[in-house]
Amino acid sequence: MFSLRGLPTAILFIVMLSFPAFTGCIGPADEKVSPGVSVAVTIPPQAEMVREIGGANVNVVVLIPPGSDPHTYEPPVSMVRKAAGADIYLKLGNGLFPVEDVLTTRLREMNPDLIVVDTSAGIEYLGPEGKRDPHIWLSLKNAAIMAENIRDALVQADPPSRDIYRENSGRYIARINELDQRNAAEFSEKDPGLILTTHQAWDYFARDYNLSIISIEHDGKEPTAQDLENLISQGRRQGVTHVFAEAQESPREAQVVADEIGATVIIIDPLSPDYLASMEQVAMTFAGS
Repeated sequence: MFSLRGLPTAILFIVMLSFPAFTGCIGPADEKVSPGVSVAVTIPPQAEMVREIGGANVNVVVLIPPGSDPHTYEPPVSMVRKAAGADIYLKLGNGLFPVEDVLTTRLREMNPDLIVVDTSAGIEYLGPEGKRDPHIWLSLKNAAIMAENIRDALVQADPPSRDIYRENSGRYIARINELDQRNAAEFSEKDPGLILTTHQAWDYFARDYNLSIISIEHDGKEPTAQDLENLISQGRRQGVTHVFAEAQESPREAQVVADEIGATVIIIDPLSPDYLASMEQVAMTFAGS
């Protein structure tokens, strides 16, 4: 299958404009039918944040559904039109996912009144300019900042309900912080050693808890034969017992490495719509690895 990962943004924009979902034939945005604040988000974890903070006042449109890869997914025409009819678009951040950058431009063209909010504002990125690690939500510390930005966006769009959004966000951020503190205590008491994943998505998580997490792929590139040999040797030396594959990808590569090491494959989901529950489960799984 043709992959958009790794293409320069300028080329990606030209390519995407050739796809029906991004062409001018889409037409105007769908009119909002449901009452309340309509919010478009890029990935499922953001949807939980919006619903927890907005409560019954919000309707959420998720552009990249569960099980899809945000590096390569192309939303269908119907979803783009629906998102363009929203009051707010909560993007992950500028320059994180090229698909999202193209979508932001298109949605603004379709709906000039759309409020576009960068939910990564205030987050300290990993990686240099132009190669930022886009997986910001896989840090609970980052998630608390994202929740604050979402709260402020909802207040901007719906000032009469500001107290509801502030109270709900306070409770939700408290839950995020509580889980973060539990994870920190768990990992400080027990070092899980080397954690081996298939996709390089967990660097923020590793930073937060001072963990050693390496991935089979690196910078979006498939490993060479020499890379795999080095990984297998390192896994054997350090007693790796699990290889973590993601729900959005085939576990075949993970299984090959696991068989060579004598480990088992465990599936984790960095894009689960049940964000906090998933982050808790991942922490428990890493801790037991």
